Amino acid sequence: MPSLPPPVWAELHHGGAWNDITGDVRVTTSPVTVTRGLSSESASEAEPTSCTCDLDSRDDRYAPRNPMSPLWGEIGRNTPFRWGYDVGGPWARIQKDGGSAYAALSVASDPGLDVTGDFDLRIDVSSDYWWLYQMLALRAVPSTNSHDWAFQIINGRLTFMWFPAGTWASRVYRQATELVKAYAGQRLALRVTLDADNGAGGHEVRFYTGRTVDDEEWNLIGDPVTGAGATSLYTGNAYMELGGGLEFRGDPNGSSLPPLQGRAYALQLRDGINGTVKVDMKTSSATLGEDTFVDATGFTWRRRGSAVLTHRHVRMSGEVPAWPPTRDLSGTDNYVSIEPSGITRRMNAGTKPQDSALRRYIQAMGPVDCWPLTDGVDSKAGKSLLGGRDTTPSGSALYVPPTWAGGTLADWVEPVLAVKAGEISGVMAHTPRRTLGDNWHIDVFMSGGGGNSTVVIEVWDVGAGTDAQNQVSIQLGLTGYLDRLSVSRLSEGSDSSSQAFFGNWDGLGIWDDRPHHLRLSVTGTGRVWTVYIDGKEFAFGGIDVTLRPPSRIRVGYGALSVSGESSTDRSLGYLTYWMGDAVSEVDMWTAYMGFQGERAGDRIERLADEAGYPVTVAGELVYQQRMGIQDQARILELLNEASRTNFGHLLDARDRAEVIHRGGSTLWNQPPALVLDYSAGVIGAPFKPVDDDKLTENDVSVKRAYGSVPARQVLEEGELSVQDPPDGVGRYDNAYTYSLATDRQADQVAGMRLHLGTYNGVRYTRLTLNLANPRVFAMIDEILRIDVGDKIRLTNLPADHGPDDVEVLVAGYTEEAGADAWTITFNCTPAEPWTTGIAGSATFGRADTGGCRLTSGVTASATSVPVTTTGARRWADSATYPGDFPFEVRTGGEVMRVTACTGTGTAQTFTVVRAVNGVSKSHPAEQDIRLAAPVYAAL
Repeated sequence: MPSLPPPVWAELHHGGAWNDITGDVRVTTSPVTVTRGLSSESASEAEPTSCTCDLDSRDDRYAPRNPMSPLWGEIGRNTPFRWGYDVGGPWARIQKDGGSAYAALSVASDPGLDVTGDFDLRIDVSSDYWWLYQMLALRAVPSTNSHDWAFQIINGRLTFMWFPAGTWASRVYRQATELVKAYAGQRLALRVTLDADNGAGGHEVRFYTGRTVDDEEWNLIGDPVTGAGATSLYTGNAYMELGGGLEFRGDPNGSSLPPLQGRAYALQLRDGINGTVKVDMKTSSATLGEDTFVDATGFTWRRRGSAVLTHRHVRMSGEVPAWPPTRDLSGTDNYVSIEPSGITRRMNAGTKPQDSALRRYIQAMGPVDCWPLTDGVDSKAGKSLLGGRDTTPSGSALYVPPTWAGGTLADWVEPVLAVKAGEISGVMAHTPRRTLGDNWHIDVFMSGGGGNSTVVIEVWDVGAGTDAQNQVSIQLGLTGYLDRLSVSRLSEGSDSSSQAFFGNWDGLGIWDDRPHHLRLSVTGTGRVWTVYIDGKEFAFGGIDVTLRPPSRIRVGYGALSVSGESSTDRSLGYLTYWMGDAVSEVDMWTAYMGFQGERAGDRIERLADEAGYPVTVAGELVYQQRMGIQDQARILELLNEASRTNFGHLLDARDRAEVIHRGGSTLWNQPPALVLDYSAGVIGAPFKPVDDDKLTENDVSVKRAYGSVPARQVLEEGELSVQDPPDGVGRYDNAYTYSLATDRQADQVAGMRLHLGTYNGVRYTRLTLNLANPRVFAMIDEILRIDVGDKIRLTNLPADHGPDDVEVLVAGYTEEAGADAWTITFNCTPAEPWTTGIAGSATFGRADTGGCRLTSGVTASATSVPVTTTGARRWADSATYPGDFPFEVRTGGEVMRVTACTGTGTAQTFTVVRAVNGVSKSHPAEQDIRLAAPVYAAL
């Protein structure tokens, strides 16, 4: 039963460990509040997670400025803090902090565990490291030569291994074709099925994700994986384990796997795909403090090794930015009101934009040295990015000083030096002394037009004693009809010199005022040179001497000869020197072009990694939107830009100091995380749905940043169309700019915004639950699991709300825990637009017609309903497609269940069951009739 104040706990991290401060939290006099996610339905991005909390400090404990405080030197700005509840049903902590000790829930060997044919295993777990190697569940005991099966994660992919003969040598394994893309700590139901004989001379394995082990609809990961020949599972005398392996930890190659790094909640084993449930274990049936518990199918499970049963929930993890002391007027009371926040607060501090994608990438990848040449207008030399020597004048009498900060490589890259039309200029860079190596590489980034233009890159090697010093000259020129690369070598010593000309290569194509990248690579123990242009090999050849790593590099740019004059300004930047196996020329070109085409989740992970922030992403890679050119902006702005393009959520992790992104693909077709029956009195006040035009958009334009003409999507017909009332609602137009890889995407994004902006229904923007209400508290496990992006279903609403259930998505929430109240208020958006079609799905696999109307009027009791299709495709008839029945349609607010359909033309007749949703009425001819639960094409 619930009680006030609720059973809260709190911890501070100092002295290298988490320390309990629960006794100092003044929950009885001042409630603890947490705000997370979007603050309203119209907000476009989440604020940092925040918390307010009062700590008792009568002994000056929480006074970091007081030398007499017992926490002197231990706490201060941004001290880690976390807070939550000890409440609800237990779950099993299998392993934490990257441990590898044995930990599992296990059940003893029993014939009831045997499955020989088709196999269906489902587990409900979370992992701190979804992308690594872990043992999830297994039934295998090598000491008795009883190997049955093992369910694993191998390098981020679900893997199922089974042993038809019970021996290690007989093992067969199949691996998912896609990664499990989930953020750290995310809870998922995972499922593997084995069709032992697929009827086509083989077997088939499928992998899925879901919300619970009892789900009816599952999300297939990648493609089904088939193998030759029918197969079977061994049935020996092995026990079953969830989370680890006492005797068996082998992956398919025989390497040892650690146990699950996370939490375990349930395991369900079925005999046959969707077959009889043989094992049905949920940790919620356990009792805290006990080592064993009995599941719903009568099996006794045991906590093994370091596994722990607990009901602790982390509701907020963040940092304390300040410790403001507060005293009452008598001076006898002293407390500190802290406001911990997630790490996105710190990420958003300051106003300085991020450096360009090119600069950040070069810095992150660690070259030997780099001279960005982005110095200010009053500069005399280029500073090294890594603390090396400044550049010096080129040394040629023909060269004049360049114009600093006067050049543009691209709009998304910092200003660089410029060489003005008609001038010859450049810089000399001296490389750090490094151990000799076989491979070295030089990158130069440039832009500029044509007309007597040339770029000269001259590289001097370090020499060796009295031996000659070698110089390689790379000249890229445009004069007359020649668009040519020339490569030569000059060797000069104390008593001799020699020259070699390696050749000309025509067709550079770099004099078009667009960004270009040149790389010179010397490999093969200094005997092979290669020139790459814009990430592609352009020319290569051998060297007649052994080139050592360079000691200095000169880059010149300007007129092709003293008498010739170039006609346009040119820009040079980011002279970079690498040794060994450098970042590839393709990756450097990709960075230069702002990583255009990069998946949204990949961009979020890369940006955060470059900035030193932990981040993980949920949502399969194949469904993530491709990003446009990365611009210069603050780190959080760039992360939010990627999240917005991906129609997802970016926010602080709830249980750790980390940023998470929940991709838009994870919002589609969710099962409800919570079902709220209004008639049961579980929804608290205020309960004020709205039915207005606040979010209406029926004319949407989307421009791609750095793109061409904006794409436009307009709803021309229908209740929310741009037509004047009563045929529509009038025009509601909005224009947006998105970071997108292609103009085609702009059209798709405009269509998605139009789709979301023309949702025609009541909006339930706030849902408040009183957790101290016993009826609500009975759902505490489901409620505390809900996070931003999850779905809630409302049932049995008042008649004036309409006859149907309503589904909403959680965009954010605020919770309060105190002596007088324990509530959580969800900020919500409509979920119905996030329903997409899935081929072969019983729930989401039916497409609507392009339009259909009642052929004639229908009485309130008629069970024969004539319809005429006005769209391109008619309804499936029951004689030809008997497996497609029944399905439900809606007309005039009434839902009918179609049990049969006759006719193969546009005019057809439904046989129906009336008033499925409680509405019973007559309907006029020409009234629209559609699927009761339509699906949409996903972005």
